[in-house]
Amino acid sequence: MKTLTTKTLSGAFFFFPVLALASTLTPEPIFESSIPVIDMRLYENSETQEEFSQQFTKALHEIGFCALTHTGFDEKALEKSYQASIEFFKSPREKKMELYFPDLNGQRGLVIKENAQGKKSVDFKEFLHFGKKKNLWPVWMDLKTPMKNLIKHLDEHSEKLQDVLSRFMGQKTDFLQEMTVDGDCVLRALYYPKNPLSDQFWAAAHTDIDLFTILPMSTEKGLEILHNGKWIPVKVPKDAFIINCGDMLENMSNGYFKSSVHRVVSQPQKERFSIVYFVHPRNSDRVDPLEACITLTGGIKRFPDACHLEMLAHRLVEIGLASTALKAFDKESGYIDRVKQLVIDGVASAAVKKTYNTWLEIQKVNACQTSKK
Repeated sequence: MKTLTTKTLSGAFFFFPVLALASTLTPEPIFESSIPVIDMRLYENSETQEEFSQQFTKALHEIGFCALTHTGFDEKALEKSYQASIEFFKSPREKKMELYFPDLNGQRGLVIKENAQGKKSVDFKEFLHFGKKKNLWPVWMDLKTPMKNLIKHLDEHSEKLQDVLSRFMGQKTDFLQEMTVDGDCVLRALYYPKNPLSDQFWAAAHTDIDLFTILPMSTEKGLEILHNGKWIPVKVPKDAFIINCGDMLENMSNGYFKSSVHRVVSQPQKERFSIVYFVHPRNSDRVDPLEACITLTGGIKRFPDACHLEMLAHRLVEIGLASTALKAFDKESGYIDRVKQLVIDGVASAAVKKTYNTWLEIQKVNACQTSKK
């Protein structure tokens, strides 16, 4: 297979497959992307859907990230959402704080502080969370209209990807869509201010806890992924959608799909706005490793059984967003016991080991705080 040489900002070279378009499509100039780029028109054509499926699942398996072009997305819907987001974040702090409710576990409204899994320092960012229902809206500007419209369009886009993933994992076509149609999908509008501390990232290294994430665009570069031990600045064609695998899809696929570590590195004297869509199932939905995926990955189960809420609650505890009630749920759910058992049995994946080690560190901190009282 042909390869594409991509020079990153650091001057290193990386090699990824050139994903050739079907002969029925008009060839375009090759863009030097640092992640696989896939033409969405392959999915729309019944004769080339299988080619799209192969390219998409291969990208999520090997790298965990890809870019989709020719999505047919409503650019005006995205533009209006960005205009509203920028207006909100540039407003006086006292107005923004009207949407700040810590007891909501960071799942709705304004979030002003978050740390990555296993990190002590907080990220240099603030963000808003919206869902399909039960949202908080400011009374002094219209966020509701553009954000709800954007969620609608992103849902339509994500259904196609869920179709491909469901069939690949040996399930019926609407397997994932049945979970997500009324799921706890979250739209996040982010603001990364200028000039963090020298040792602080806009967003430190982390993985996403969802099934997969859709990133339509951002106003500034900075996104990097960790691949084969090297940080790769993400570079994609203009107007492409970036898709990345999340922890729950990795869990369901028993590690076949890769939930890649990524970060956002600040740019000198720059600020950054972005909007991302986290695709989630319902709280009660199971994200256990699927039998077909266990077979595909060698026959050994390396990830724990869990429902959506158990995995989400534990991550919110790790990143400092969990309320007292959610911490109690996490402690009683038995999720960490299942994680621990996989570690004891010697079959835990690297991601599961990280979850266990992070939990051990949290226990040490809690014990230290208790002893000081």
